[in-house]
Amino acid sequence: MEKIKIGDYFLFFEKKRKTKNIRLRLNPSGNIILTCPWYCRKTKAISFAEENLEWIKKQTENKIPPIRFKHNDTLTILGTTYQICHNPEHKYGILCQENLLIVGGDAEFIHRRITDFAKKELYVYIQEKAFQLAEKLNEKPHKITLRNTSTRWGSCSSRKDLNFCWKLVFAPRFVIDYIIAHEVSHLKEMNHSSAFWKTVALLESEQAEAQIWLRKNGKYLQAII
Repeated sequence: MEKIKIGDYFLFFEKKRKTKNIRLRLNPSGNIILTCPWYCRKTKAISFAEENLEWIKKQTENKIPPIRFKHNDTLTILGTTYQICHNPEHKYGILCQENLLIVGGDAEFIHRRITDFAKKELYVYIQEKAFQLAEKLNEKPHKITLRNTSTRWGSCSSRKDLNFCWKLVFAPRFVIDYIIAHEVSHLKEMNHSSAFWKTVALLESEQAEAQIWLRKNGKYLQAII
C-alpha cells in the first residue's frame, strides 16, 4: 500500500481489481484505507478522500495515543498477564517471577526491554506453532519473520515466507493462533477462496471470535510503539 497525505492526515492508498467503488475504511489496526477500482485514476480517489475530510478527521482524532510501557503497568504476553516491576539494581534485562516482569536498568529503557523480550517470546511461539500447523497440510514455511506492520497482522509470500506483526504478542493466545493458522493456510491456498477458509477452519476453531477481537482491539495493539 502507498502512504498518502490528505490535508493534515495520512492514509494508505490501494487499488483492487474486484472493487467497484471508491471507499474509505478504518482497518482493525486503526489506519484509514482509501481503496479504488484498478482502472480508477488516483487523482479521482484523492478527490473523493478530500470530499470526506471531516470523516477522516473524526477517525484520526479518535485514534489511541502512543502506548509506552512503564513501571506498574499491566500487560498480556502470549495470553499471560504480568505486572511490570522496575528494579534499577537488577543486573539483567528481564526476569519473569510468577506474574511479575522485573526490569532492570534505567527507567527510560523499560519499554524497549519489555518489547524486546516480548518479540523473542513471540518468535519462539510462532516458529513452533507454524511448523506444527504446516505439517498438518504437508507444507513447510521457508522463513518466519516478525515485522512492525500497520496495515496487516500477517502475510505469506509466494516463496512461502511467513511474516507477522510483532504486536500480536500482546493479544490473547487464541487471536495469535488464528493469525498463525491464517497465514499457514496460505501455504496451501494463496487466495481467500472457500477452499482457503476451509483450511483455516481445519487448523483453528476460534477464527470468528479472533476476528471480532481484532476489530475491537486492534487499534490498541497498533498504538504500542
